[in-house]
Amino acid sequence: MAEIEAITDVQADPRKSAVMARQYGRRFPLPPNKPLNLGRDEGKMDIAIPEDDQISRFQAILTWEPAKEKLTVQTRPTNPGYPNPPANQTLIFDEKSKRLIEAPQGRCVVGRGESFWIGQTRFTLHSDDESAPESPVDATIAPRQEEKTRAQLEEIPFANPAAALRAMENLPNTIRAVGNEQALFRQMLRVVMDAMPRADAAAIVRIPPDCPPNEKRLSVPEFSVRPNTSHAQSGFNPSKRLAHRAILERRRSCLHCWSPDSTGSGGAELTMADTHVHGVTPWAVCTPFQDGSRYALYVAGQTGGQWNMLDKAAQDKIVSDLTQYQKIGELLVGVIETTLRVSRLTEQNKVIRRAWPQSLWKYLDDPAELERMLVPEEKTITTLFCDLRNYSLFASQNASQLIQSQREIGNALNTMASAITDRDGVVGGFRGDAVLGFWGWPKLQHRQVELAARAALAIAGRLNDYTRTGRCGVAITHGTAVAGRLGAHDLAVVDLYGPVVNLTFRLEGMTKAFGVPIIVSEEIAQQVREADPTGREMRTRPLGKVRAKGFPEPLQAFELYSAVLPSVPDWLQEQWADAVELFTDGKWDAAAGLLADQFPDDPAGKCLIRVMDANKRRVPDKWDGSFAPPAPAGSE
Repeated sequence: MAEIEAITDVQADPRKSAVMARQYGRRFPLPPNKPLNLGRDEGKMDIAIPEDDQISRFQAILTWEPAKEKLTVQTRPTNPGYPNPPANQTLIFDEKSKRLIEAPQGRCVVGRGESFWIGQTRFTLHSDDESAPESPVDATIAPRQEEKTRAQLEEIPFANPAAALRAMENLPNTIRAVGNEQALFRQMLRVVMDAMPRADAAAIVRIPPDCPPNEKRLSVPEFSVRPNTSHAQSGFNPSKRLAHRAILERRRSCLHCWSPDSTGSGGAELTMADTHVHGVTPWAVCTPFQDGSRYALYVAGQTGGQWNMLDKAAQDKIVSDLTQYQKIGELLVGVIETTLRVSRLTEQNKVIRRAWPQSLWKYLDDPAELERMLVPEEKTITTLFCDLRNYSLFASQNASQLIQSQREIGNALNTMASAITDRDGVVGGFRGDAVLGFWGWPKLQHRQVELAARAALAIAGRLNDYTRTGRCGVAITHGTAVAGRLGAHDLAVVDLYGPVVNLTFRLEGMTKAFGVPIIVSEEIAQQVREADPTGREMRTRPLGKVRAKGFPEPLQAFELYSAVLPSVPDWLQEQWADAVELFTDGKWDAAAGLLADQFPDDPAGKCLIRVMDANKRRVPDKWDGSFAPPAPAGSE
């Protein structure tokens, strides 16, 4: 993945005290073909440069196209109503005039290694596998190398605890204000620079995960450099040797003090010329994260006196002072790790919440109650099962366009699930092309049958094209089931177990035979009539006494339908009930005549006629009125 590097040089300005004069640098990954918003607003921008007040809150839109190896930058027009707007210019380097010019119409396209400028910030396109330039100190030797574990640093007392505490007193507000990992790094580097006044630069560095052990690669996602220092003048290039030693080899805080003596790789007189002139000793502390992320806090500076010209007492004093910085660095790294861990748990919790209805979110904040609630128990449950038919055939017919066909099925499943969760139900899981929802867990719900009925009607209405063509069926039952965390080991999910669940599956299968969208049990029909006694919204009609596979006793089945689109007109409801009663009582001639006369096109009536035709209109011996509804001829 490509990255955009932003380096901001904020100059000292007595009129502006809000932003510290400093050089800031950071890198942002560029996902392919996704527009990214660039601006100053940390809370809303994908690429945020909060220190540069010459960049507007929402400055430009960047789009990386890997196929073309190009990054398109489109500047947004200035809002005329905004008081004192920034210059709002995007600049590019013109090869002919050898100077920066404004991008025509605020638009430019840059390739790898090329740059554009906005305000005080230079943006450069890089590959994510590009490593930082070589550090001058790596051409010299580090005669003093100190290593300390986190436990060892905890045993060392603070020499000046008041100064450290003063710098970190705003940590709670800093942590609460951040919204993502990059913003956390940015804010914590400000704390680092305040807590370590002798540091010239601080950075979050990382060894790429795919970096081979024999390579010294290092990336710098975020850094901050004080003005008028060698790092600000020549560029901040942390020591790869020190970073690899601390992060991979030793996995503990490492301090290096460098001498201008050459390592034998050549060029020491040139790379360390500044050290010879000023007679200073460069130093750096690298403190790795302990979470396996290959990140580290890197702090660098210079101390007075050239190392090889100092006596041992002076050298020991330098190391003792810098050990305090190691201790502060380890403390701040621990804070960063904890904050990141909490942030990731918060994001995970948000994802988990989306799998639960809003009425159950409160349990996610109480782990003890959640654990108790998940223990399987017998509950009075209302179950809803909805199935899309011919899913396998549909997938086979659209094998060349699986993503598109899956999107269509996914939209239908989302419709089912949202109808359930919007009415305080729980989605027990997706069974291929079907959804199981239920009410009554973790606690018995008032009006749970009514809620399930309304969810079923919503599904049938939204998936009208499916239900009208017989490609979708819904069923609802009510009874006792075991509810809770069911399954094996780490595959356990919130689910149901019991005959009432199987019965719901069987009734849903009968919707195809009867040609109706929704079938419910007798108890459901009764409670629906109690919830809506006038039938202004929901109605039911009997379908007869059916036999469900696997159940020894027959049961009364009912169709549930909306009063807006009634299956039976008001003036024919009694005649329908009479026809079903005649059929159940074995008076088939009368039943067939009434069905043919009043309900010739009713799919449920045709189902009853198929039962009679299969028996040649002769009532079977020992007829108890129950039957297994046959599917229409030619159907699967």
